[in-house]
Amino acid sequence: MAAKAQKLNPDGYVHARDVAEYRRLRDQALMWQSATEAVLDRVGLKSGMSCLDVGSGPGAVMRLMADRVGPTGRVTGIEIDGALGAQALADLRAKGGAAFEVVEADALKLDQVPGAPFDLTYCRLFLMHMQEPVAALERMLFWTKPGGTVVAQEFDFGAIAVEPLCPAMAEFNRLFEGVFRGHGRNLRAGRQLPAQFEAAGLGLPDGTLAEAKFLPLKDMAQMLIGVYQGLFDAATGLGIADATKAEQFKTDMEEAGSDGRYYCLTPILIGAWKRVA
Repeated sequence: MAAKAQKLNPDGYVHARDVAEYRRLRDQALMWQSATEAVLDRVGLKSGMSCLDVGSGPGAVMRLMADRVGPTGRVTGIEIDGALGAQALADLRAKGGAAFEVVEADALKLDQVPGAPFDLTYCRLFLMHMQEPVAALERMLFWTKPGGTVVAQEFDFGAIAVEPLCPAMAEFNRLFEGVFRGHGRNLRAGRQLPAQFEAAGLGLPDGTLAEAKFLPLKDMAQMLIGVYQGLFDAATGLGIADATKAEQFKTDMEEAGSDGRYYCLTPILIGAWKRVA
């Protein structure tokens, strides 16, 4: 057990925390921007409202919130990674558009959030990393004012595939699923949102919205390589990493990406929301 703990970040995040991972998070945010914009617009986010992004990362969703709430609105993030949160806050304030704050904290250990309760409490790709996702949703409900909305967008990895069959994906799936299962992460978080909303006392969602992308593998190969490499330390802690396989995976994925025949079906990003009584 000690070896496993040494290969995880102190906060339990299974991906690396480095420049490459931060770049991957920004690229991922750009990929799913339109899906998040659609949900924010569907729940009626508008000028003057207050928003909380739980697990705010590089601040991409906070920027989308600011675009909607404007200079009279407030946008707060909770981010456990202090360096990432500080850079996000500096970038957001440099561009302006709303009143921004980022709280460095573990959301599950945080009782009060400055500015709570909020008109919108939101998370994206956060619950899938939580050992206690229902507890996280209970906190989000507590931080939301009556008449406000709780929103979650989470991946369901059941759809991810490359067509035609691509040998490199077998190695990707072996390591990715091994790390997620080995460290108790949720590969089906998106489809479980309705049940988790109910368990947290929110009730069944008022609405849901799902999106997947089917892209040429050349547009996804570097993202998949980045995910694999970012999980390698966690895989080492579980005894499932293999340096030789890792090098071969990178070569095979780059070759498949340049081949032109392959297409990648992404995970499904599933959003759900509930207005608080």
